[in-house]
Amino acid sequence: MKEYTVNRTTADVPLAGTISGTPWDDAAAFRIDEFSWHDGGPKPLTTGRALYDDRAIYLQYHVEDTDIAASVTELNGPTYRDSSVEFFADPTPDDDSRYFNFEPNCCGQFKLAWQERDWEARGIGRDLVSSDVAATVDVETSVPGPTKDPHPGDEEWWLAAAVPFDALTGVSLAPTSGTEWRGNFYRSGVPTARKATWNPIEKPEPDYHSPEYFGRLRFE
Repeated sequence: MKEYTVNRTTADVPLAGTISGTPWDDAAAFRIDEFSWHDGGPKPLTTGRALYDDRAIYLQYHVEDTDIAASVTELNGPTYRDSSVEFFADPTPDDDSRYFNFEPNCCGQFKLAWQERDWEARGIGRDLVSSDVAATVDVETSVPGPTKDPHPGDEEWWLAAAVPFDALTGVSLAPTSGTEWRGNFYRSGVPTARKATWNPIEKPEPDYHSPEYFGRLRFE
């Protein structure tokens, strides 16, 4: 099981792609480079960073991508089909099996939902955030929206987001030093051979809804 330390910040975190000279310099980098279903061809790298303060968790991704595309413009739509990144986490791994997924596409539209382990197989519904709650989540990207068609000059894009802890449940889950979550980071919207994760998923087919393969997230 991989481990990642989410460093605490007291500075204003810019939602931008710059690292040097910003609070992102103080964030450890993680690599989304576990290609569990790779059977040939390129392995485009995605790297990321995470920070937190009393209000929110901050995410920054840098994505190698020669086929940048997005068509989903509605909240909680199938953004995973677009060029996208994902963050799944279980903030209370010792208490219950509920986890959330945050799935923003390259133009900044996203899905944010809660569900229980094996929710699909058990026929259990999921809780999608409302538009009012979604409005408290800030996402910035290098890709002008609201949609994007692939272009021969495509090479890479970045995305940065601030997800308030209150937006995750309506009741703050703000971590403190020593808090431990389980979670994983993903690259989506690519052919199966290029799908990648931070913590490996040992399944024959891609299945990001696999909390049993979440890594350990420690808050500084």
